[in-house]
Amino acid sequence: MPSPRFRAFAAFALAALGAAALASCTASADTSGNGPTEASVAVLDEFFAHLENGESTDAAAMTSIDFPAEFIDEDFYAASAALPSDAKVVDVKGSDEHTVTAIVEYVLDDPDQPMTATFKVKNTDGERLISWSDERLAVINVGSPGRLVLNGEMEYPMSADAELAFLLPALYEFTYDDPTGITQLDPDGTNEFTVAWPMDDQPSDADLPDRVNVSTANVSVVAYVEADVTDAVDAQIDELMAACVAERLAGPSCPASVVEYDRPLVDPSTVEWLREPGYGVSGTDGVVEYSKGFTLRADGDSYPTPAVYEGTVTRDAAGVVTFTRK
Repeated sequence: MPSPRFRAFAAFALAALGAAALASCTASADTSGNGPTEASVAVLDEFFAHLENGESTDAAAMTSIDFPAEFIDEDFYAASAALPSDAKVVDVKGSDEHTVTAIVEYVLDDPDQPMTATFKVKNTDGERLISWSDERLAVINVGSPGRLVLNGEMEYPMSADAELAFLLPALYEFTYDDPTGITQLDPDGTNEFTVAWPMDDQPSDADLPDRVNVSTANVSVVAYVEADVTDAVDAQIDELMAACVAERLAGPSCPASVVEYDRPLVDPSTVEWLREPGYGVSGTDGVVEYSKGFTLRADGDSYPTPAVYEGTVTRDAAGVVTFTRK
């Protein structure tokens, strides 16, 4: 039989262990809020099952996001480059009682490189709704005359302000379409790219056209005019300048400011066209414009206002570039 001294020591040790365990449980509940998460994980499983099956309306109903109808249309969603599949929760924190934060891994286009994104499931009076950090993608096209087309349906023309896209998880297809045939997103002619949504990290630009930038919350494009286009326009303006001199600075080939000055040309060999800065390519929705300005000197004197050639630029299906004066 243990001695009274041993029994007293054992009782003390058990009491100490019990107190430590109680203190440990209390601290965990107070600081982390961790608890059961099975119900929230089940909600995410159901959500991704809807997405995999293309059931965008049902999936959207499980979120706290107010989706415009056009973004959850099933035909629009099905037109995505890839829908999520093989989703699984790989990390989870929180509690079903309040909010669960989960990292979900799922396949889009490449099974060897699955996506991961963070989702939250918030319990409000027993209703669990899903959300993610950026609820909308800003589409920015502030300086390109063409239009960005999302999934072959949603068009984003040039605009001073960003347009907002409310998207379910998927790999979305963007195409840049310039009706003038003048501008491109990449020197190699690539005008298509994909964007995975949502995303936790800044994506690599390796697979994007040169003039596309994608961050965790926006897509922006700044298309450019190829050098062969400006070379062709400059050559046409050179022809106009030569014709203007042949018309003794008074004919239809001359800029309006030159004709309006109405000073007879004495010696055509004295004509000088001195290039002015601040002109070049500009764009509006569906239109590319080009201007080239000069200080004109003739007969030893300068004209008081710049001589400016300006107009629109187009390229036809055969690749012929045409400068049409305003």
